[in-house]
Amino acid sequence: MQFNIGSRKWVRLLLFAVGVYLALLPLWWLALPILASASGFVANWIFGLFDARVSIVPEGRVVRVLVRALDGQPTSSGLRLDTVTYGLPMFAALVMVTRADSLRAKLRTVFLGLVLMSALTVPVVMAWAKLTTLQVDERLAASGNSSGFLYYAFHGYAFSQPVVAIALWLGMMMLGMFTDTKKPDSSTRIIRRNAPCPCGSGRKYKRCCGLASVINQSRL
Repeated sequence: MQFNIGSRKWVRLLLFAVGVYLALLPLWWLALPILASASGFVANWIFGLFDARVSIVPEGRVVRVLVRALDGQPTSSGLRLDTVTYGLPMFAALVMVTRADSLRAKLRTVFLGLVLMSALTVPVVMAWAKLTTLQVDERLAASGNSSGFLYYAFHGYAFSQPVVAIALWLGMMMLGMFTDTKKPDSSTRIIRRNAPCPCGSGRKYKRCCGLASVINQSRL
């Protein structure tokens, strides 16, 4: 994407990006239950390997964490997935307004970026589950505040969703995701000796053009 301050092209691109972002918001909102189910299922399976007290259950657009405490009082906390995934439509909007060699390259970049950002939701859900268990343990012990750092780290990631989207977009640009890989030139492709000659004579390459190239090389 090239910004031309003199002709105010960057203003038009910015307005276009905002329009694309607003258009993508309904799709993102409708996809949240699917994302919650997928991230909740994976996070529950992984977290259950380390702490059997915890159950992570998706409920619509919310991922609920249930902790079975030793005192018999279960603790429940819900994570609204929209608070940690609103960077997804931002990233998609940035890609859509970025100049690319082809539509295929642009769609490939959108797909890979959305998959990566969606995968980051799994450790975020696990961090929320760990935060809930720490709060339960601190309530039982009535001392300490070991969940404080994790609390601020989690909310720091939630508030920095625009930064995550922009950083991923810049990373995709630096990796050359918006450019198509060059196809090999047909004029320089390797022709097998027994393959049909490309001149259309019907003979094998070694008996036609290939023979002429051998004669020319022998004269040098």
